[in-house]
Amino acid sequence: MSESMTTSLSGRRFEESHLLDAARAVFHAEGYAAAQIADIARRAGTTKPTLYARLGNKEEIYFLVVRREAEVFRGWIADAYEKGSSLPLADLAQVGMDPLFRFAAERAEGFELLFRGEKAGDQPGILRREVVNGVTEQLTGLITRRQKTFGPDLGVAADALAAACVGVALQICEHTIDHGGDLKSARRIAARFVESAFHNLDLGSLDR
Repeated sequence: MSESMTTSLSGRRFEESHLLDAARAVFHAEGYAAAQIADIARRAGTTKPTLYARLGNKEEIYFLVVRREAEVFRGWIADAYEKGSSLPLADLAQVGMDPLFRFAAERAEGFELLFRGEKAGDQPGILRREVVNGVTEQLTGLITRRQKTFGPDLGVAADALAAACVGVALQICEHTIDHGGDLKSARRIAARFVESAFHNLDLGSLDR
């Protein structure tokens, strides 16, 4: 590939990222229904025809924005779980909670759109479910690989426990945002909850 072609492709990637940043800001500020292509174009310093040509119509742009946030979050989760796979439980719980609360702090607009945004058709809603299900599956796999550390074989309960941990973490994160709380403190609370859940799980009670 020639240097000129590489430069051209790199410039286009940067421009598309800039356009998506502008769209994310507008969708977050105005909501999907009220947001207009003209608002996004003005925010990006470009024109409506350019937006249509590069990204498509409003629904398509919204989906691209949400999909990008989902991909970023998935990457953070994968990195965290890989780094934490050999850590003691207390440290693993902290590392496992970090991507969600970091995402809420560093990409607040993206967090709102991905986890709490308005739906435009079915695609963003499907993406949200895929992200939550994917995190749950990754955590289930981590639990399964760490059976000797966590204790007895959880069997089918591993998936249920993973889903509960993910759900609680999201609830704590959203509650903290809604009440203007500190996300770092909230992350520690979520991590302690998860650690406690593993320590105190009564496997015998699951069969009763």
